[in-house]
Amino acid sequence: MAILGQRFAERNVLYEKSRVLGMVTREVTLVQKMADSQRLRDWAAAESSPERKHQALIELEEYRRILRDSSYFFAHAASGNYYFNNEKGGHEIGQPRYTLDPANPKDAWFYLTLRDVKDTQLNVDTDRKTGLTKVWINAVVRGDNGDAVAVAGSGVDISDFIKAVVSSELPGVTNILMDRGGAIQGHPDVSMIDFASARKAAGKEAQQTVFELLDDPRGREALRRAMAALVDGKADVETLDLVVQGQRQLIGVAWFPQIQWFVLTMTSADGASANTRLLPAVIWLIAALVLALLAAMLILQKTVIRRVIRLDRAARDLSEGRHTEMAADPLDDELGRLGRTFGTMAERIASHTEDLERQVAERTEMLEQAAHTDFLTGVMNRRGMLQRLEAERHRLAHTGGFLAVMLVDVDHFKQINDTWGHALGDQALVAVARVLQNSVRDYDLVARWGGEEFMVALFGLTKFDQLRVVADKLLCAIRQNRLDCGETRLALTYSIGAVMAAPQADLDAIVQRADLALYQAKTEGRDRAVLDCLMLDEPACGQQQCCNEDKPCPVAIKGPSSDATPVRSLGAELSAQAGHVVGTRLVAAGGSGLLVQLATLGSDVLLQSC
Repeated sequence: MAILGQRFAERNVLYEKSRVLGMVTREVTLVQKMADSQRLRDWAAAESSPERKHQALIELEEYRRILRDSSYFFAHAASGNYYFNNEKGGHEIGQPRYTLDPANPKDAWFYLTLRDVKDTQLNVDTDRKTGLTKVWINAVVRGDNGDAVAVAGSGVDISDFIKAVVSSELPGVTNILMDRGGAIQGHPDVSMIDFASARKAAGKEAQQTVFELLDDPRGREALRRAMAALVDGKADVETLDLVVQGQRQLIGVAWFPQIQWFVLTMTSADGASANTRLLPAVIWLIAALVLALLAAMLILQKTVIRRVIRLDRAARDLSEGRHTEMAADPLDDELGRLGRTFGTMAERIASHTEDLERQVAERTEMLEQAAHTDFLTGVMNRRGMLQRLEAERHRLAHTGGFLAVMLVDVDHFKQINDTWGHALGDQALVAVARVLQNSVRDYDLVARWGGEEFMVALFGLTKFDQLRVVADKLLCAIRQNRLDCGETRLALTYSIGAVMAAPQADLDAIVQRADLALYQAKTEGRDRAVLDCLMLDEPACGQQQCCNEDKPCPVAIKGPSSDATPVRSLGAELSAQAGHVVGTRLVAAGGSGLLVQLATLGSDVLLQSC
């Protein structure tokens, strides 16, 4: 009989545990999801932002509609502002109900939750402002760095909680919910509940615990050992035979790791004996029901079950993304019609899924391209160029060859914007991008580096003279372009700073060396290229020059070819617009210069004819 009583206590506490989980787990899960909401985390990070606050309150209202208590609260760690709303309303949801105070003992639950709770905690307490007594579900909201930035949660009305969870459906059985310290969190008699347990435990105040119900000190110690074994996972259920308030009781205890509570069922020894005497009859009844079910299964096997299994298999395949042809059911009954309808639905889902995957792939490709493309010129942006440069450097390190980085800066671009407006400036940038793309090989790269500055990357070079040729070609190509600005057609020029380097060279060092070369080209008079090298051997460099990272060594300055006809420069035109004429330096291939003084304005303003 003792063994049967123990079995009864075990099954009873497992049954009560499943009942509690059925209600509490849903609410805890919803509150945890609410606390993990990105909108709430964003608001906690910037409480004063009206837009984040608006979005967070919308999110909180959506959760309120599906929570059992139709209520929520949200409290900020930084300000202590406490927001609350339930189905009764009665308060402007955009305003805090009150502000929590660390010096107020009634607000200690909030600061203890922030400090001690990892995810979620249940606490039975009365809100000091609203006067509502509930089983509060407190979930910690964590910022991107993992710090606790707020507490979000909901509550379950204490009477509703007792009715749905604590009250037992079996006669002679009493259910008690208690926390890890044994403080009573749920009891059919509300006066037995230990309210504000978290605050009391932190302040070492007296609490109403289940141990006070036990008459024998040895019984209290036995219960503590059983609770410790459950928390450590050594057992799923612990059963004890103890004396509670003068009556011998069979105790069953189970642990809820999800909410950090125990459920304890107490059954009087006489009640347990009465229940165990009914056990043989219950077993015979169950056996009869099983036999009846087996008979029904045999009857239905051919007409229903096989067809249901086939339909279930097709549904599982569909849910896992596999579209399989299902043989048509020839019978014209409910299952047959259901099978044919399911087949039609599966075909439509497969077609829709295929179309959706295609659209997602297209959108992803478009977004990827947009993230690496300059929207004005259509060439790569800085991010795209850096990614490609790194990849090409690693490739060249294995295949051989050198790379060259050319920084190209449009001459007098600020004056173009100031004199003719930004629309013409945009046309100039588009024209430069088009010239650069058309002047290099298909596998070389062109990018807008920033503002009026572009970058050209050349790969697989073997001689420094190849860089000279490309620089000549780029300088010549830009002079073929004209920009219309009223009665005047302007020819663009740009300055180039270029570095040819071994692929092992540091990318930042290459770009810095190219920037220095560009600066020299600008100071030398613009419309030219200054070429440099980095970590090249003497055969590749073609001369006795230093090619190290510490000392720049420009080896060539390129300007207009030696047969250039002196014509009016863009700089001269811009100065003429300001009311005076300046001289323009045109640099020949060998580096010699010709200073030309101009005094008249023609219909074309050109730097060079190539």
